[in-house]
Amino acid sequence: MVINIEEGLRILEKYSGSIPVIYQKDIKFVDKLTKHEVRFFQGTTFDFDHYEVLLRNGINKIEVVFSELLFAKLVSLFPQTYRLPFATKNFIDFDKYMSAIDDANRLSKRKRSVISATEITNKGIIIIGYGEDITFEKWNRIKGGVDRKTEISFYSSERGVLLVTFMKATDSNYLQKFFMHSEAVALFVEKMKNEGFVLSPDFYADTDVYTATSEEESFSKYVETNVRLVVIVDSNITEDYKNLIVKLRTYDRFVRINAITNLSPANELEVLKAIKKSYLTDNFL
Repeated sequence: MVINIEEGLRILEKYSGSIPVIYQKDIKFVDKLTKHEVRFFQGTTFDFDHYEVLLRNGINKIEVVFSELLFAKLVSLFPQTYRLPFATKNFIDFDKYMSAIDDANRLSKRKRSVISATEITNKGIIIIGYGEDITFEKWNRIKGGVDRKTEISFYSSERGVLLVTFMKATDSNYLQKFFMHSEAVALFVEKMKNEGFVLSPDFYADTDVYTATSEEESFSKYVETNVRLVVIVDSNITEDYKNLIVKLRTYDRFVRINAITNLSPANELEVLKAIKKSYLTDNFL
């Protein structure tokens, strides 16, 4: 896996070398200061001196050996960059899942894939790297080298929630819509950050909640951000919203859509549970 040298430094500082950061490949370059060739060999451990040399030579990223322990510490220290896997499947179930994605991609303009949240090797050779995008075609090429007992952890190419409320400042009920929309945003961010509600293991409330206030903005954000779920937030689901739903389903017949028509402290948890169920559902299975 590739990490930033600042991340490697933080691991060294935090864990005092008890979590080794080991080079996956040789690094060779001429030091700008000494004018001598420097080489850090595969299998050796990244340390504070290496950090200083790499920094002054403008080398900001290094490829290191993936381990579950190192990954767990990266998740803990850098939760926005390194996230817990969306799911883990055994070989057979993962193969079926990839086949279902391929079928869905033939029927939808949205093209789905998964991203590896682990590293899989065959006879010492990495065949699936951490962070590698895995399409159905790529999976078919490499799966022959994957041990059938392997558990495959991955992220979905779809992530995030789009909260949609159609409103204009000139609307007679603008303030009502605005406050309801704001309460929905706060519900997602505050409940998940401060009260521990987990929508999905890889969901990060600070960055994965999007908003839209018009049909055009809603559709463009669905396409551009690859959000996993659209949530309409309004007490009245009008024809305008129904038109948006038709437009989204024309683009992606497997789009996930939910609605919040009533939001109060008394029903917040039930609303979040319903949203979570929609979020985790794959309509193409």
